[in-house]
Amino acid sequence: MFMLAVLLAVLGFILWRVRSKGAPVAVEGGDEVRGRRGGSLDLPGTLRAGASQALKIAMTAAFALSALLAVASTVRVVDPGYGGVMVLFGRVRAEPLPSGLHMINPFCNLVQMEVRTRNYTMSSQHDEGTRRGDDSIAVITSDGLTVNLDVTVLYAMDLAKLPEIYRTLGENVEERLIRSEIRSAIRDAAASLAATDLYSAKRQEFVAWVSKTLTERFTSRGITLEQVLLRDVRLPQQITQAINAKIAADQEAQKMTFVLQKEKQEAERKRIEAEGQAKAQEIVSKSLTPQILDYQRIQALKEIGAHGNMVITGSGGTPLIQVSPKRGE
Repeated sequence: MFMLAVLLAVLGFILWRVRSKGAPVAVEGGDEVRGRRGGSLDLPGTLRAGASQALKIAMTAAFALSALLAVASTVRVVDPGYGGVMVLFGRVRAEPLPSGLHMINPFCNLVQMEVRTRNYTMSSQHDEGTRRGDDSIAVITSDGLTVNLDVTVLYAMDLAKLPEIYRTLGENVEERLIRSEIRSAIRDAAASLAATDLYSAKRQEFVAWVSKTLTERFTSRGITLEQVLLRDVRLPQQITQAINAKIAADQEAQKMTFVLQKEKQEAERKRIEAEGQAKAQEIVSKSLTPQILDYQRIQALKEIGAHGNMVITGSGGTPLIQVSPKRGE
């Protein structure tokens, strides 16, 4: 845009020179006109005046449009979520531009770089990662096994460090720094752990170690690490089968422990119940004296006789009971 303004200014200057040098001079009382060098132009007065006016309008328009374009070429807009880096004749200026409207040197080239949170994903899923296809990280653990990891790293570039980032890394930060540093940190951390540790016990410890390493490496380059996500751990087939077998055995052992505990509780319940019954019988047997037994025998015979039955008792013998027939029989 600025070059177009310059071209228009040059055009306006040329028109001005043409008008000032080649302006015809009218001869009083006649239609013939002559230029400054005395050449006869043989133009009618009306045509001469119209040409002069057209040159004046074109010159004014060229200068006005040139000035407008020159001013417009200094106005630049940095999009939301981005920062601007100014490059003047191959030299990166140290002052970054935040998002918004700015007036800068028209000869500067403005490069916009994103400062929002970005994620870089390496996954085995073909359309899930930053790169298509299986892009998971294959690591070798301390026990010599190969484990594949799916990882996502969240990061953001520091606005104040954008000029330095652009000067040292350019715009493609992910390919020149982020990807290689992630893979290196992941492999270094995995080398000190066993495969089963990555899968279970020391998973969080592994993520913390990787986060610490990446934070140190990113900070020195003007990049802020926000989070490391270990999304999936795929162990070798034989290890997966062994883990599944162990889990199944543990579940079976827990089941048997529960059954034995339940049986023990049932046996304890029956023992307590039997002890209670024995104690009750012991108490009852101790309370049944001969006098109480004779008394209860007499009371029972009275109840039988009260219903019209004949009761014959001997001394200490078994009583004879004659049951009276029912009426109507």
